[in-house]
Amino acid sequence: MKLSELATLLQAELVLPAAELAPGVSAEMELTALSPIATAAAGSLTFLTQDDYAQFLPTTKASAVILSKARPDLRLAQLVHSNPYWAFAKAAQLFFPPREETPGVSAQAHVAASATVAASATLYPFVYVSDGAVIGERVVLYPGVYVGPHARIGDDSVLRASVVIEAGIHIGRRVLIHGGSVIGADGFGFAPGAGGYAKIPQVGSVVVGDDVEIGAMVTIDRGALEDTTVGRGTKLDDHVHVGHGSRVGEHTIMCAYAGLAGSTRIGNWVVLGGHTGTTNRVEIADKVQVGAMSGVTKDLSEAGVYMGFPARPVREWRRDIVRLRRLEEMDKAMSKLTAEVAELRAMMPK
Repeated sequence: MKLSELATLLQAELVLPAAELAPGVSAEMELTALSPIATAAAGSLTFLTQDDYAQFLPTTKASAVILSKARPDLRLAQLVHSNPYWAFAKAAQLFFPPREETPGVSAQAHVAASATVAASATLYPFVYVSDGAVIGERVVLYPGVYVGPHARIGDDSVLRASVVIEAGIHIGRRVLIHGGSVIGADGFGFAPGAGGYAKIPQVGSVVVGDDVEIGAMVTIDRGALEDTTVGRGTKLDDHVHVGHGSRVGEHTIMCAYAGLAGSTRIGNWVVLGGHTGTTNRVEIADKVQVGAMSGVTKDLSEAGVYMGFPARPVREWRRDIVRLRRLEEMDKAMSKLTAEVAELRAMMPK
């Protein structure tokens, strides 16, 4: 790809080095690879998104770099963008486009007579599509995918190997679901009684919005009566769990092992760090960030960063950590004071 074409596609400012610094570098130069800055070779594009790697700029062999601010002393072409990480992601999509599929249904796939499968869809061997299911245009179902009765898979969605879509589930357009994930398993609903636990039928559904990505081994449970929903543009990392009846907003990030108890409400542009958990029915406002290993036990109604168990504003959590570190020192001081008081009491007349 020509450097000038890439600059246009990324909407980046192209800054070329002085001819005496880098002979042969021009806007018509062909870029053939995308590489890390420390190991890039001639003809490749690299990127700088963290200042820690700026030390490699003078010595990198790359021919061009994506960065946030032009540097006049560099010997390579520069693609200057206000959000270099986003520009890198877009460049990566250009250098590594999705594999092209051959539409059609494998003879080893099962498609119920009442199911609807678009002619442009691709169904690999051992896919199972149940009665009344609808498979949209250009959908790709990899081996072992199960689509339950009356489930719907939106256009341009891709379900990797062994994904399970249970009955009546609605998957939006351009959704990517990685291997082993289960969408629409029964919610964890049991009523205790004298003779044990009575199972509560889970008759709600799961609705996944457009442009969602769901990692490997994710479970999203169907609601007992109401639907579990995942909003447009949200990204779920591997091993995430979304409990029954929960509602996850748009463009939210849930990192690995984050888990939502039933009926949790998550706003838009929320970030939940790894191993974060919630209790039942808590609500988290838009643009809240919850740090890793935190537990949300009550509503977080204001945007900001929260940490700890129970999760609280990060400044408060840091103060608590400082106090904890001083406990040993305080304990020693208290022991010393206790001994001194005991000595004074012993000296007092009886």
